[in-house]
Amino acid sequence: MKSKIDIKDRLHNLIMNRETDYAKDIYRNPVKEYIDAKRNLREKNILFKNNPICIGISAAIPNKGDWFTLQLIDTPILVVRKTSNEITAYLNICTHRGAKIAKDSGKKAYSFQCPYHSWTYNLDGKLIGRPRENAFDKIDKKKCNLKELNIHNHNGFLWLTSNKKSENKYKKNINHLNLLLNDYNLNNYHFYKSKIINIKMNWKLAADTFLELYHINSLHNETLSPIIMSDIALFDSFGSNIRIIGPRKSVLKSKNKLKTNQEFKTHTIQVITLFPNTVLVTHHEHVEVWHILPGEKENESKVSFSLYSKEKAKTKSATQHWDNNFNLAIDVVQAEDFPLGEDVQKGFYADPKRKLIFGKNEPGLQHFHKSINQALKEG
Repeated sequence: MKSKIDIKDRLHNLIMNRETDYAKDIYRNPVKEYIDAKRNLREKNILFKNNPICIGISAAIPNKGDWFTLQLIDTPILVVRKTSNEITAYLNICTHRGAKIAKDSGKKAYSFQCPYHSWTYNLDGKLIGRPRENAFDKIDKKKCNLKELNIHNHNGFLWLTSNKKSENKYKKNINHLNLLLNDYNLNNYHFYKSKIINIKMNWKLAADTFLELYHINSLHNETLSPIIMSDIALFDSFGSNIRIIGPRKSVLKSKNKLKTNQEFKTHTIQVITLFPNTVLVTHHEHVEVWHILPGEKENESKVSFSLYSKEKAKTKSATQHWDNNFNLAIDVVQAEDFPLGEDVQKGFYADPKRKLIFGKNEPGLQHFHKSINQALKEG
């Protein structure tokens, strides 16, 4: 639940008392949930099909004809900006023999041509050309258009709804998203850089990385600890979504003590989890977006990291500035969080009946895993 007390006052009180928000009790989470192959398959089939999934950010494709691709579990997807104001998604499968018509990402395309037999589709997904047309003339081209998928652009976050159940859940989630993302319209941000990271750990364990600030001083003593105050955080839930807000150490030098919204944004870091697998880390000049997907096995996952800035990098100094921010995120997560997580994953198999302990000072972890279990129960 979101507290009715102003977040600036709440965080100020936590800082003054060197305290943090607490859950009502300790939560024990079974290790089996991270290593069970059948459970992993259930999560793929339910969480990533019967729930709305944030599959990308509109700012990554700012111009007509810009596009990117992704593999959502077993579904290849092509996302295209077909007009200046409209983004659509298609099944990235040629209607002839099933080859992918696009790979990776690109800019200002006028059409997409299958690499197998050169069947060609326009930005609307319509088949506009197929060699030796007379060999296929009994099947109308209109019946061979790309299959369009249902996506919603909410403040620049692109949500895929694969069926009626996920569409209904998206509609129920709108009010939560309006509250949670009110200050973050990523339609107006600029894509800077991205990176794909393949890791040997369960996708939930990768998400756990972002769900508490308790570990800052211990694990990130040289990278984040000089910047972020450890184990002091606001926690709020918005349906299954989560917001954690932590103070930067710069707040200790601030004379205004978080009295204005700008002061609050400048001296805090916000970590927003969009259920089930997207994490937004906000800073006053830019945001990091992390998409986490299950891999083939229960101990594998694929993480996509992108940085979006409020101002476009137009100078060498601006480029260096965003490179520094991008590299810091990579140094923290890829070089510190994920290696430790991979070791944790390996250790799970040594004692599979054990339960992890989520403390009262780790409400984000508790809410996330309870939400997963509830979603699996609902099917």
